[in-house]
Amino acid sequence: MGVREAPHGSWQEGPESAYYPSGLRRRALEDSRWVYFQRCSETAHHFPVTNTDDFIWRLVKGCIQLQLVPDISNTINMVPVDTVALCTSLSAITPAQNVTVLHIAARPRVTFNDLFGSLSLYGYDLQKCDYVQWRQRLEQHVLDVQDNALFPLLHFVLDDLPRSTKAPELDDSNTQRILDSNKASSEVKQTVDQETTGLYTSWLINAGFLGAPPRTGSIALPVLTGSARAVGRSGQ
Repeated sequence: MGVREAPHGSWQEGPESAYYPSGLRRRALEDSRWVYFQRCSETAHHFPVTNTDDFIWRLVKGCIQLQLVPDISNTINMVPVDTVALCTSLSAITPAQNVTVLHIAARPRVTFNDLFGSLSLYGYDLQKCDYVQWRQRLEQHVLDVQDNALFPLLHFVLDDLPRSTKAPELDDSNTQRILDSNKASSEVKQTVDQETTGLYTSWLINAGFLGAPPRTGSIALPVLTGSARAVGRSGQ
């Protein structure tokens, strides 16, 4: 069973993420079935498609609108959904004794600074500053223009973002053993790296969620074919 640790717009565990799986596990054990808790923090959608209401991409758009990014070295435990799906499938057919939790963690983890740095490489004009200055500029920007992608999340991003975005360090050794036993470790990308960020960025541009970079970057964005449509609730 999959357990999403972080509800939308927050990095804190919701009560339902512990209560319902525990009940299901008890029922499964009564039927003499083995059961795992499979836990991961952020799941990136099937690339290059993503949810425009996701906190990460709202943060990206808000920073592009502000032309300013906060200096945050916290890691982002974000894993492509293809990898999560593979881990889920393999765990269902690979019994393991005395194992009840299968953490899924990015390998290697990228940081918020890595994410923002990738955007600069692709041609976005972004200046890095400390969080307090970024917060003040964001507040003023919202007052001046009455619009920013982060407006629905101001209560979150203005309340000590470096502290609230600290993701737990998950021990994914049980999951890695299952991947290794099925010789699948080398077949999947277990992180959202610069290349994958470029794919998401291109898709978000094609979907009209992001504007194109104002200049030619040191790295060209991937060229995607076909149409794109925002899949968030608002699309803005």
